[in-house]
Amino acid sequence: MVENRPTKTSWARAVENMLAVVLIFAGIAAAGGLIAALAGGFEGWAIIAGIAVIVLFAGGFFAVRDGARRRALESNTVVYAPDNTDQLFDVDPNTGERTPHRE
Repeated sequence: MVENRPTKTSWARAVENMLAVVLIFAGIAAAGGLIAALAGGFEGWAIIAGIAVIVLFAGGFFAVRDGARRRALESNTVVYAPDNTDQLFDVDPNTGERTPHRE
């Protein structure tokens, strides 16, 4: 079995995904702060929290969208996926040519 080694950009992908998760969770926390500020009657803090909610969710959305764009540009994401898993193929190790398996 061949094991795929991480590419040079795997750390960038991991950081980008984690950034998106952190931004979305921070947006949820800011939304809670917005509700608390509105309930307490603090209009100034409610405005600041509302702006923070919009900025954090927008940042999380754009980080997720950029990650999806980067994955779509990678050409080697799927090496081989047969349509029917009941079919067996012999793969020539020199040329990579697939032929139906014969017993």
